[in-house]
Amino acid sequence: MENMDLTAKIKEAWQNPEIQALARRCFRKKFNNTPVIMEKVCASGSKCFHDVFYLFKTEKGCPIPADACPINAVVSNFCICGVGKEPCPPRVLPPRRLCDCIMFTVKFKVRVWFEFFDQESGCLEVGMASEFFTKEVSIPVEEIDGGCILCNQEAVDLCIRRIKLDCIRAILVPRPSEYPCTYPPYAIEVTVENEYFALETGRSIVCIPTCKEPCIELPIPVPSCPCPPFEREPQCSEYCEEYNYGTSYCSEAESLED
Repeated sequence: MENMDLTAKIKEAWQNPEIQALARRCFRKKFNNTPVIMEKVCASGSKCFHDVFYLFKTEKGCPIPADACPINAVVSNFCICGVGKEPCPPRVLPPRRLCDCIMFTVKFKVRVWFEFFDQESGCLEVGMASEFFTKEVSIPVEEIDGGCILCNQEAVDLCIRRIKLDCIRAILVPRPSEYPCTYPPYAIEVTVENEYFALETGRSIVCIPTCKEPCIELPIPVPSCPCPPFEREPQCSEYCEEYNYGTSYCSEAESLED
């Protein structure tokens, strides 16, 4: 709301005839392109993924029951490998820029709760299955205003933000064909929706337009009225001035008797 009020005030000020006159006078001046070194966003992008994972065993190490019915699924323990204090597993590279993509590896845990009929107890029970998954992510990015002109090509920083991460579907399925017969006959198929935003920044050479001469000639302020005197209300009802030399001037003491 504050940003909208500020934008409205700027638009209102821009319509002022004096500001318009100053702007036209400024645009008629000649400009130089002055190179400076400053932090700049070189490229950015975002992408959403729907990934499918399979859970074959329960928390107790038993195969997923043939009548398992998922009732809830969550994602937790999310981290980006190589960021902060999170180390990179063996053969996993830290976040990097590769051609037109920013690539990194994420790790998270998928938990699923399911109902099943326990043959031993003869009752409907609730079981849980969970597993950590590692996934390499590639976010396509586009250069912003021509990218960056870096003095040191390696002096760049990558900012990666997770926008969405949630389980949106869990269902019992027969063992997929790509898994060998050594796996249990049933699995819980989980679909995870995950979206990421990534940008690359660096100290770049940036050209800023500057005026060859002063762009705006500011007018000398002229007071609209004379400066008023400093005054306070008198506390005495009567008083005489030093230059009042009449028959009873101020330096002559008056009798206090009635």
